[in-house]
Amino acid sequence: METIVGAYLGSVGRVCADVLGESLEAVWVVGSLATGDFEMRRSDIDVLVISRRSLARDEKASLAQLLCHRSLPCPAHGLDLLVYRASEVSDLRRAPCYEFSISSGVDWDDEVSLGGPYPGGLIDLAIAHDCGTPILGPRPSQMTGKCPVVWIVEELQKGIEWHKGRIHDPFHDPSGANAVLNACRALYFLSHNAFASKSAGARWLLSTRPSPVVAEALARRRDGRTSGQLDERDVLAFLGLVGAELEKGAS
Repeated sequence: METIVGAYLGSVGRVCADVLGESLEAVWVVGSLATGDFEMRRSDIDVLVISRRSLARDEKASLAQLLCHRSLPCPAHGLDLLVYRASEVSDLRRAPCYEFSISSGVDWDDEVSLGGPYPGGLIDLAIAHDCGTPILGPRPSQMTGKCPVVWIVEELQKGIEWHKGRIHDPFHDPSGANAVLNACRALYFLSHNAFASKSAGARWLLSTRPSPVVAEALARRRDGRTSGQLDERDVLAFLGLVGAELEKGAS
C-alpha cells in the first residue's frame, strides 16, 4: 500500500474512532485496493466501517463533516465509505441495511446518505469476506457471514443491467471499459466462486477465450488511456453474453 494512501486510511480510521468511540468494531478496506487492482489516478478508496450499535444523527453529521474531501482530502479519485452495524454483517440479508454512507472526491459533489437497505451491499460484504484488509479491528472473515452464491450471482446480474444503461457515461464509464471489466469479474466469480480484481478477471477470461473487446478494455486499464471509447455495440454484445451465462448460473 502506497505511503500516502496508508496515511490517508490511518486518518479515516482515527476519525471513525473519535466519532464512534468504543462502539467502533472495525474499519476495512475493500474494492480495488483490497483486490490488488488500485490505480491512484482513477480508483476509488472503498472503506467499510463496522459499529456495535446504530449511529445517532449527530454522529452521522460529524462523519459527513470530517470525512468529506474538503476536510480530509482523498489522494485517489475519491472516498466511498459505508457504516454497518455488526449484527447486520454477521447475519446477512438480501438487502443489508447500512447506517451511513459518504462519497466524496476532488471532482465529486459530496453524496451523503443517512442509511437504509442496500442490495448492492452484498457484493461489498462478499468481497470484504474474501479479500478485505483491516485498518482497525478483526479481519472481515471473522465477522461477516458467508453470502449464498445464488444471491451474489443475482446481484452480479443486476450490475450487468446497470452497466448497459451507462456505457460512455462521463462519470461512471466514459470509455466503456469499466462495464467490460466488471463483467469479466462477474464471470470469474461464476467460474471460481471467489472474487478477483477487474484486471485479474479479464486476464483469466482472455486465457480461456479470445475477446477483442476484453483485450482492449484491459489494455486501457493497464496503460491508463482515457481518450477514445470502446464501440458501444461491442460492449453491449459482450454484456449480453455475460448476462446469459450468469442467468444460467443462477438457475
